[in-house]
Amino acid sequence: MFENLTPRERVLVYVIGTILPIALVAVVGLWFFNSLNQNKTDREALITQISDAEYEMGIAKKADRRRAYYESISLPSDIEVASNNYLAWVKGLVRDDLKLRLKMLTPNDSTPLKVGTKVVGKRKSYTLAMDGTLEDLTKFLSSFYRVELLHRINSLKITPQNETVGSKRKIRNGILSIVAKIEVLSLTSSMEGADFIDELKREMEIENDWAKELDVIASAVVHRDIFGPPNNEPTVSASPARSYTSMEDVAVRLSGKDADTEDLLKFEFVSCDQPIENVKIVPGKTERSGELIIPGQKAGSYNFVVKVMDNGFPAKSTEEKVRVVFKDEEPKVVKPVEKPAPAFLNAKETRITAIVRDRLGDWQVWISVRTTGERFKLKQGESFELDEKKWVVDEIRSDQAVFRVENTQMTVGPSEVFFSAERIPLESPTEDVGKQAPDTKADSAESKPSDVS
Repeated sequence: MFENLTPRERVLVYVIGTILPIALVAVVGLWFFNSLNQNKTDREALITQISDAEYEMGIAKKADRRRAYYESISLPSDIEVASNNYLAWVKGLVRDDLKLRLKMLTPNDSTPLKVGTKVVGKRKSYTLAMDGTLEDLTKFLSSFYRVELLHRINSLKITPQNETVGSKRKIRNGILSIVAKIEVLSLTSSMEGADFIDELKREMEIENDWAKELDVIASAVVHRDIFGPPNNEPTVSASPARSYTSMEDVAVRLSGKDADTEDLLKFEFVSCDQPIENVKIVPGKTERSGELIIPGQKAGSYNFVVKVMDNGFPAKSTEEKVRVVFKDEEPKVVKPVEKPAPAFLNAKETRITAIVRDRLGDWQVWISVRTTGERFKLKQGESFELDEKKWVVDEIRSDQAVFRVENTQMTVGPSEVFFSAERIPLESPTEDVGKQAPDTKADSAESKPSDVS
């Protein structure tokens, strides 16, 4: 076959026979290379898709775990019922556990919590107002956020309290007025039961070291360094002014205050408007008290200046004036004790109705007590009871009768009341012996006539 070909054709056949395999090999190689690159690209894309899918699955798992965690720390789905338990827990934390002064804790209306158009839970807020120190506030925040619960503090307003002391100066007393806005969440898929607060309390009680840890946290916040807030000025006040007896020593109580509770206070005597020796200040029963000891002075008004200084950085001090008045003791006037006159009530209506002689010639005095209706006919030496006193007839005269009452003689005339009788004190009681006694007892017995009206 090749023999019938011309040389030109033979060259052409050789050329084609050589080039064609080469071209075929090139085409096949190029196709294989392109296929290999495409496979590599597809494999890399598949790996990327797998990585993206795994990442999305990881995010979904994390979201699921977070959702489960939120459900476990959410308030129960019935937020209105759970709100009462939450309020009781906050009150117990503030008032009982941390000993802060609770002023107000009021709930607000709940609002729905939506994701898109779907309601996934409810949100409820509270307003909390309380008074306490910086240490109290630190402990409250630590305890509040330590609890595993879907709640947070949206806003916190802190206002230092001031008080007027000394010479009408206002200083901080270390107490803070705290107002917090609290928000809690309740998911519709919550897994918490109605006793969730009791479970939280039990968890806190199990950790015995929490109280010590809380003290360490508060100490780190309260104990400031030199770049912290400036040192507050201390103040001193004296016991209320009063008058003291001259020439007697006086002890005036001093009381110091400082908003920085960790500062130590020291009292000093500065001066007096008059030269007085041996004036000094001695420590009191507490760390922030003392006594100004003043030796007894003459009557007059004295003004003393005392100073209180703290050990803050830098140290600050305040001076205060103390006024003391000495007065002479007024002499005591002893009033004589007046003995009240005997209240002869019946004696005001008792009179002598007659002074007569009986048939034996002996004198008799007839007496009438109008208040009791009693009547007496008495001779010398005889007696009767009047106003719980014994009246003894000492002497009977024609115009009057003399009676003895205890150690006093009473002279009474006819128609005179016994209450106005003339009183004559006796040195010693007289004997009950009649001056006109009858000669015999029989005569005496016979001389007692019947009552004459």
